[in-house]
Amino acid sequence: MKKYLVIAFLIIFGNTKPLYAQFETETTSAAPLSLGMDSTRKTSILIYPGFGVSLIRNEFAPVFYINLGFNHKERYEVNINTSSFFFFERQLDKSYEINRNTFVNAEFLLNFSPFNRTVKNWNGLGVGYLVESKGQYFQDATMMVYYKRRLKHIAIMPGLVIADDFKEVFPVISIKL
Repeated sequence: MKKYLVIAFLIIFGNTKPLYAQFETETTSAAPLSLGMDSTRKTSILIYPGFGVSLIRNEFAPVFYINLGFNHKERYEVNINTSSFFFFERQLDKSYEINRNTFVNAEFLLNFSPFNRTVKNWNGLGVGYLVESKGQYFQDATMMVYYKRRLKHIAIMPGLVIADDFKEVFPVISIKL
């Protein structure tokens, strides 16, 4: 019985022509009339805000950021952004004071899956410099160096903060939406 099924399968599918989207085409030297919307990947400008949470010096701090960058053909991204970390200090009268510390960051991300349009695999490095310091969290010249792994809707960013004129180093981890 199995032999007859194999023979029937070969007769049915062995004698058929393959189907193509275009049966007859002509080659011309003229440029195509339209490339279509999705046929070419272009460089795009990225402008977006976001928020997240960071763990810095054993304290959770909300983060708000604004990003400006460009994406070159879904291969790499170059971004400049500001990240504001908000720390809360309890005063003697039991009220809270909000201290904002803002970094200006530069990032370079690579897409490690350029041929897969459904799943993007963005990884990169970033460097930031403290431009606004309030409170006792960061003193003097402070930099941040981090690795960024962007998933579908979130970015995970482990890194190091080099604070107080580059005398003190401590880890930081951020999750941004």
